[in-house]
Amino acid sequence: MVFFLIILIIIYKLYYIIESHIILDNITYKENFTSKNKAFEKGKKYITLCLKGILINNQKFQISKNPKVTIIIPIYNTGELIKLIIRSIQNQNFSDIEIIIVNDNSKDNSTVQILEKLKSEDPRIVILNNQKNMGILYSRSIGVLKSKGEYIMNLDHDDFIFDEDVFDTTYKSAKRGNFDIISFAYVISKDYNFEIKDNWYINIPHNYVVSQPMLSSYPLFAKDKFRYHDYTIWAKLYKNSTYKKAVNFLTFERYSVFNTYNEDLIGLFTICNVADNYKYIRKYGVYHKDYVNSTSHVAKKEKTIYDDIFFSEIILDLGKNQFKKYGAIFLNSRVKLSNDENNQYLLKVINKILNNKYIDKKYKKKIKLNFGELIMNNG
Repeated sequence: MVFFLIILIIIYKLYYIIESHIILDNITYKENFTSKNKAFEKGKKYITLCLKGILINNQKFQISKNPKVTIIIPIYNTGELIKLIIRSIQNQNFSDIEIIIVNDNSKDNSTVQILEKLKSEDPRIVILNNQKNMGILYSRSIGVLKSKGEYIMNLDHDDFIFDEDVFDTTYKSAKRGNFDIISFAYVISKDYNFEIKDNWYINIPHNYVVSQPMLSSYPLFAKDKFRYHDYTIWAKLYKNSTYKKAVNFLTFERYSVFNTYNEDLIGLFTICNVADNYKYIRKYGVYHKDYVNSTSHVAKKEKTIYDDIFFSEIILDLGKNQFKKYGAIFLNSRVKLSNDENNQYLLKVINKILNNKYIDKKYKKKIKLNFGELIMNNG
């Protein structure tokens, strides 16, 4: 009995040693599946150094003609915060990058001065200036079109890279499988005291892959009841050619007109409709600050309704035929009558739904019930 117990202990210890050293996309199995606290602690140490302004690697920043990764950061009146974001990028153990900062017509002098100083210190930084405030969807789009990197990553102005090997890990994973999109885990906190919580879709298995045609509706991930699945555009790495195709597919007329608050969902949905594949890896890559003054919290009601109509139209125009029904489902679940401008736009999208041969009659019936007054008043 004692002999068998000793054998079991030896087997367990061997398994523990082996398991801890299995490498899955440059991350050990144990770290990602059984010890996320270890990843959190590692990330907190990294962020703490970045917050202090410490340059870990003391590297000399050099421009690359063909960078492997471009990071796009739209900003507006960020002030000192942009220095912290840039430091978390500079402290990566992967230096072959391009940093595009899109200044969305900031009104404070300090932001512009800080940007110029950062650029003088790091030649990898490219600054694009909007002549007027255009919003995040436009700012990201022009950043994409100007980008040179083989892959692209988005960051919001309040994000930090969470660990020193994020670019290295995601880039290698994308290259090995020739993936269009690599999605990774992120953590959220309302401030920088590291009260961290996981992103809500963290239960997606490591190395989970989605391909077409399901990928085209992946951000929606719904049946007849509409709910979001994975809609963050900033916790991912995108193949440059795929992202540019999505921006061109969205068309300049769309993203140059709509200063939208649904930019993540609209952007990701469009990319997923032109991409071939998507892979999720269990790597904690971004520290996202969730605070009450973010654009998602200050969006006005009327503006939000306009954005929701806009996204319904995007689904109808860009979605695969079998998934166009989600345009009707989204409209029914999110949109109500509001001002005259919104109602006229709403009527245009309703007519697209009612005249679409790929949308089942039951969805059209619900549209007629919900918006019957608007339809009747406009013949």
